[in-house]
Amino acid sequence: MDSIGVQISRRTLIGSDGSLLGIGDKIGVLEGLGRASNETRRAFDKWLQADRSAGLPAISNLPLDTLGDLQQSMLIVEVLEATHDYRYRYCGPREIEVRGEDPTGRTVRQCHQGEILDFVLENYDRVVAGGDGLLDLSVDINSNKRFVATEVLFLPFSGVGAAVTDILVYSHYLDTQQDASVG
Repeated sequence: MDSIGVQISRRTLIGSDGSLLGIGDKIGVLEGLGRASNETRRAFDKWLQADRSAGLPAISNLPLDTLGDLQQSMLIVEVLEATHDYRYRYCGPREIEVRGEDPTGRTVRQCHQGEILDFVLENYDRVVAGGDGLLDLSVDINSNKRFVATEVLFLPFSGVGAAVTDILVYSHYLDTQQDASVG
């Protein structure tokens, strides 16, 4: 815990070749918003505005078209409690470009392995267990070196009230080609 009682998890992710894939902090979304990009805050604000009359908002209460340009860097995963897994239901075009493939319809366990699988499951598991958002303020190097993730927002949704049934994930990326041409 830090000096104000906020739990921060520090993590370092090393690739199978020994390269650094990511390093950063995972914190509750409310505690981390001051460090987040404007785009990440916009995604969080849309989540806050969704109808919560039954507890957590249902994913159907947040039409993707209302998210505009944020959609390209979003995922929606379905919670598969019986198998302790998560199925990709939606993958935005930037996410597909970063990954080099479209994982829609596949599960996290089908798409990842090793330490990366453990890391991905940990994020989703924390959101399901807590029913709250999570902000991963890590710098992640992806297989597509053009994009560097600087933060990832995980937001819970429920089709049944309080139990998390879906998670919306927004990744904020720096485009190294675009940023290089600006300077």
